Amino acid sequence: MNRQRRNVLHAVLDGLARLRDPVEKAEALKILQKAQSDVQRCADEEEEALDNRPESLQWSAVNDAMTDNVSDLNDASGELEVLIDKCQSADKFSYKSVKGDVIKIVNTIKQTIHR
Repeated sequence: MNRQRRNVLHAVLDGLARLRDPVEKAEALKILQKAQSDVQRCADEEEEALDNRPESLQWSAVNDAMTDNVSDLNDASGELEVLIDKCQSADKFSYKSVKGDVIKIVNTIKQTIHR
C-alpha cells in the first residue's frame, strides 16, 4: 500500500474516532458515508495497483499483502454500508449501539495500514 492510501485511511480512522463524541445523526451519517467512500476508493486503487504489477512479481509476498489489503478494505467498506443502514433506520445516533461495529472496522483498517 502506498503512502497516499495510508494517509487516506488514517484520515478515515480520525473521522471514525469523532463518532465517540456526541454527534447528531446527520453528522454521524456524513462521517460514515465519507469513510465508506474513502475505504472503497482505497480498495479499488489497491486492486488496480495489484492488477498492474508485472507477471514476474505475481507470486511475491508483496502481492499476497496487496491481495489481503484489497479483501480487508472491501470487507470494511461493506461493514460501513451496514453501519450506515443501521444509522439511517435509527431514531437518533448512539455510539454505544455501534461501538462494537466501529471497533471491528477500525481494527481491520489498522491491520491493512500496518501490513
